Amino acid sequence: MTANKKQLLQKIICLALALVLAAIAGVSFYDQRHYKETVVVSDALTEVRWLSDYVPMLKGTYGDTPIFVFDSGVEGGSVLYCGGTHPYEPATSLSAFILMENIQVEKGVVYVIPQCSYSATTLGVQGNAYPSYYTIETEWGEQKYKIGERNTNPLDQWPDNFTYINYPSGQSQAYNDLRNLNRCYPGRLDGTFTERVAYAIMEFIRTENIDMSIDCHEASIMYPVVGTYVAHDDAMDIAMMAAMDLSATSFDMKIEQSPKSLKGFTHREWGDYSDTLAILMETPEPFIDRIVGPITEDLMMTGKDLFLSYAGDKGLTYVKYTEENDYSWPMNIRVGRHLSGAAKAVYYMNMFFPEKEVIATWPSYEELVEKDCGAFLHDPAAANPDQVYKF
Repeated sequence: MTANKKQLLQKIICLALALVLAAIAGVSFYDQRHYKETVVVSDALTEVRWLSDYVPMLKGTYGDTPIFVFDSGVEGGSVLYCGGTHPYEPATSLSAFILMENIQVEKGVVYVIPQCSYSATTLGVQGNAYPSYYTIETEWGEQKYKIGERNTNPLDQWPDNFTYINYPSGQSQAYNDLRNLNRCYPGRLDGTFTERVAYAIMEFIRTENIDMSIDCHEASIMYPVVGTYVAHDDAMDIAMMAAMDLSATSFDMKIEQSPKSLKGFTHREWGDYSDTLAILMETPEPFIDRIVGPITEDLMMTGKDLFLSYAGDKGLTYVKYTEENDYSWPMNIRVGRHLSGAAKAVYYMNMFFPEKEVIATWPSYEELVEKDCGAFLHDPAAANPDQVYKF
């Protein structure tokens, strides 16, 4: 074989390998973009709305996302529970799913948006070899859920500007925060894709006159605000009482007042641009700490990491990460903290504002610790088809 023929064969082999790798990657990207998560809602569901009901231009886009309504029919207050603002913090959406599958409401109305940044669920975290999914074991089998990205999918908003100026404050922020939903509030109709999603959530809160809005997040355990309520000025008394109560009875919970100088956040803008009592919650998620070893599904589910344990033993983490808690922050603990954290905030809203009373029940921290997440998920195959939703 001549040298030219050898070179041609090598080029053909390299091209074939490149096409195979591109095909494999393409299948993965397509699956992440189109995979639908499944939830079996409780019989307390009364209605499903969409963000596009409040901002019609979102209809048919990956910014549109469902809003599940659980209305008791008894006059009272209203609560919004939000998961998936940052879908690489998946205990937030899983807590919303578990709430939706088990909720009962006796007074007032509870709204749930399990995937606030739906576009970000359609993209895996880029560059860090993150897994795309995690699974929950149940008595009837496995249920698979997505691990999304922090920011809006570039397929929906691109390119990133060199700078990001928050509207209307004019505050300069990191350039890629232009695709970060929790930096884009209060949003605007004529803004970017992410700003329009933020505006739609604000329009929903204003139109429905939501009394309390709770935004669920997870944070690395080397981040100072982990394991914390961050509350708007108007909700500080509620969050402070809830944090003290939880710390005395269930688990340690800190409290921070929303900084007035930080713009674009739910805990600031929801309260400034509507009458809602705005609270953000952070649970510990070792999966997103920077010093961990292999970033695997097991790390997501157990929160166990050898490298991080060294930091925990040196007191370098902002929540306990020692032998005392088995060097772990597992999924059921994180989900349970969200659910009891929200329930306690609602309890103290009722105490401070009886006219806004909401009486609702869903699984607690103690129940999640005892039974794990799978015990609260229902088999879609055995459920009433009218109660099964895929999105």
